[in-house]
Amino acid sequence: MTAAPFGPVAEDLARVEELLHKSISEDGEAMSAPMSELFLAGGKRLRPALVLLAGGLGRYDPEPLAAAAIAVELVHAATLVHDDVIDHAQVRRGRPTVAATLGDSPAIVVGDYYFAKAYGHASLTRQPAAVHELASAVMRICLGELRQQRDRYRYRPTRAEYLARIEAKTATLLASSCWIGGLLAGLGERELAALRHYGTSLGLAFQIADDVLDYVADQAILGKPTGQDLLEGHATLPLMLALEEAGVTATIGDLLADGRRLERAEVEQVVARVRGSNGPPAALAEADRLAATARDRLESLPAGPSRDALAELTEYVVRREL
Repeated sequence: MTAAPFGPVAEDLARVEELLHKSISEDGEAMSAPMSELFLAGGKRLRPALVLLAGGLGRYDPEPLAAAAIAVELVHAATLVHDDVIDHAQVRRGRPTVAATLGDSPAIVVGDYYFAKAYGHASLTRQPAAVHELASAVMRICLGELRQQRDRYRYRPTRAEYLARIEAKTATLLASSCWIGGLLAGLGERELAALRHYGTSLGLAFQIADDVLDYVADQAILGKPTGQDLLEGHATLPLMLALEEAGVTATIGDLLADGRRLERAEVEQVVARVRGSNGPPAALAEADRLAATARDRLESLPAGPSRDALAELTEYVVRREL
């Protein structure tokens, strides 16, 4: 796995990691055990790193920034717990999901608990706007999930529909992480707007690259079966672009009738066809374009190591192996 370029905040991010584990361990065995398992499975910690890096663009105050970094990662973890319930997922990052271990109903309670805990950590920043931003992000994520469920088993969404879905589900929290970090650093409105735009474009590029990995990555590295999105009824950009090729549509088009749920063997057939098409490289080219847009948004922000690291992240999110 390629390491993310968090250099300027690497030590503070390691401290945030310690505080995260400590905070979870204090919640009692019934609540902490399943969430500890999720955190032990790893993760890129991209969202807390964005809080800290954005904070490095202005007045860097480690205590409120750490509280905000913990808050955004707990929100992210809680959304994963709920997503696994919704998708009936058994494995995440190579380990059983909370829902697979406890059952759906207890998993929902665990997710709810950590949403609440995230708001508690956000309040430690003593910035009501940070709490409001985080709450708004969660509402946008929930609306995105409803749209995703509405569009389930529609295999030919428009590009605008796809981008709106991944903006809500993924880019929203990355954009809010950047905005909150900048807020705590005392940046002005124009700089905060630039950070939000950067985070949105970065998040879109990140999710598209993730969607490509769902088709081309090795299952052992991915930590879950390839084609999982398709099995759950979600069409993503690599498939959408592959279906623009007449030869691809001729071989798998009949399988992808709207409203039809695919069996695992059919998913594997579609994955193999998409993998051999121009869909994945064309999707990566789109991710590259969005990453370049994110880099352009940084030009109006203060120069220095934090801005350099934010620029490097635009390369990392597209080219990472996982």
